[in-house]
Amino acid sequence: MDDYINFIAEAWREFIATGNTHPKVRSEIADSWRRCKSYGVDPMNGRGINNYKHPEVLTSENAELISVAKPIMESIYSIVAGSGFSIILTDKDGYIVEVIGDKDIMERADKLNFVKGELWTEACVGTNAIGTALYLDKPIQTIGAEHFGINQHSWTCSASPIHDEDGNLIGCINMSGNSYSAHSHTLGIVTSAAQSIQKQLALIISYNLMNITFDSISEGMIVLNDQLKVKRINDRAMEILNIKAEEAIKMDIIHTLSNINFNEIICNSRKTFNNVECDFYIKGNRIKCIINAVPMKVNEKLVGIVITFREAQYVHKLVNKVVGYKASYNFEDIITKNEKMNAMISFAKKAAKSDCNILIQGESGTGKELIAQSIHNYSKRSPGPFVAVNCASIPRELVESELFGYEKGAFTGASKDGHPGKFELADGGTIFLDEIGELPLDIQTKLLRVLDNNKVIRVGSTYEKQLNVRVIGATNRVLKEEIKKKNFREDLYYRLNVMNINTIPLRNRKEDIEVLVQHFVKILSIKNGHLNKAVRKDYINELMKYPWPGNVRELRNVVERDYYLSDGDLVAAYAIEDNAIENIIVENSTHEVEENIPLISIQSLEKQSIEKALVNCKGNIVKASTILNISRSTLYRKIKKYNIQVD
Repeated sequence: MDDYINFIAEAWREFIATGNTHPKVRSEIADSWRRCKSYGVDPMNGRGINNYKHPEVLTSENAELISVAKPIMESIYSIVAGSGFSIILTDKDGYIVEVIGDKDIMERADKLNFVKGELWTEACVGTNAIGTALYLDKPIQTIGAEHFGINQHSWTCSASPIHDEDGNLIGCINMSGNSYSAHSHTLGIVTSAAQSIQKQLALIISYNLMNITFDSISEGMIVLNDQLKVKRINDRAMEILNIKAEEAIKMDIIHTLSNINFNEIICNSRKTFNNVECDFYIKGNRIKCIINAVPMKVNEKLVGIVITFREAQYVHKLVNKVVGYKASYNFEDIITKNEKMNAMISFAKKAAKSDCNILIQGESGTGKELIAQSIHNYSKRSPGPFVAVNCASIPRELVESELFGYEKGAFTGASKDGHPGKFELADGGTIFLDEIGELPLDIQTKLLRVLDNNKVIRVGSTYEKQLNVRVIGATNRVLKEEIKKKNFREDLYYRLNVMNINTIPLRNRKEDIEVLVQHFVKILSIKNGHLNKAVRKDYINELMKYPWPGNVRELRNVVERDYYLSDGDLVAAYAIEDNAIENIIVENSTHEVEENIPLISIQSLEKQSIEKALVNCKGNIVKASTILNISRSTLYRKIKKYNIQVD
């Protein structure tokens, strides 16, 4: 080492005197000397320069780098303490931000301004391990006169740049001592230290990102260890459960979440619970949530369990959105010129602004659900769900569980996870109970209790869940008559009938027939590529003669049938119903028939109707039966009867 120190000192003197570099001088050093000469660095100096950056500012700007690097620097120093070395950390610009070292070496460093706040770039102090490593962006060792400034010739320094996870230069770590103590191992030490700092920084960033993600996800999350102790809980979980972090850490998860068998997960690390409806029991409160519980494994060994959860109410809202529990119609969709209908709409709007239960009574096909949806959309509940239930279509034995839900194992065939009822799904919105007069008496009793206290009890449970639901009932029955027959509870009738709306049958508002027909034809025209068909006055006149027992629904079906079966303008080419044809034929048969007017048999007319419907529907039996307003089985029977070929 002494020979090299003497050689490099002579080579340095030659360069300073002549500008020529000895061929045996390392290229990194020779190139650096040339740069220093071009910078105008004084070779007779070599002390650090304060470039007006206060140490406190530097500490603040590099807080994360210092916090990671300092423990590593202290660890290195504990190994080399007493050997005459100091360990220095700089930022990416070459400012010293941290120094650790023996007392005697620190005194020497102080004379060189090798202290916090000083700048140690090549351009300021000449060739040195810190400045050159930062310039080259690679580890380097400088010994004796390899330093450009003469005041550094008694030093040996090893430095390695530090990068962030994206490869950007963020600092430099350096180890300096007496030149006679130079050893290649010191360069290896600082290189390893730089790599350790880089890895630790990456871990911190990853940890911070994990923390941010952990606390920012919309689900509550609880992390348990293998002893089922709470190790972490995120902000969302504390918000849902209304607890603080210190309370969560002390939580006994087995008693807090009694629905889940955690021992089953521990004993069988492949076992998971997905989308299970469970109750958290916190401070005497019961919080219903949908949870997932998944085992955490490292090298196939169970190290804990992760629980994620959402409030059941939020999940129900999501379900409502997906399955379409919403109201589509508004009062503007009700087409009428009738004064009584307009008065009914005005009353319904006032009822919508209240929070009262509503009973809609009227014949089938008069638009009871259309009015119910319009009331919902006109009310303050419009952002919430609109859940429609046809009480007549639910099997008697399933009515209670369908309306109020059930707990797991409540009855044979029940879902193992339980199931929310329609009332729970309608929480925050409106439930429309169509054909409410068909409800069994025992269910009427339970419905009355729900209307009284806005609470439901699932089948198989004793827990009453508070709800915020408006009930709109509808029926085509005369409920007062049903009360007399003991088919409907009188107290339920008065509880429902806070606001009463009676729909008007089409036969009592025949002035609406023409506007409704024009509306239906317009919709059909758009549906069929704007195939416009004019509505003749005689067509409307024919429709006005009919009593319309099926009301608007029947009118719509007839118009749709005539639209598809009419070649040009809309005409009533086919009878509204078979009885109407028979009445016309019978009526005509009582009069003398002119010889020149040919008569067509009912069978021939029926055959022509079927053939024309099949042609228009391109042989589609389902569509043809809809247009003809008969069932598919009837259509098949008549096709066979008249020997009609279906292509």
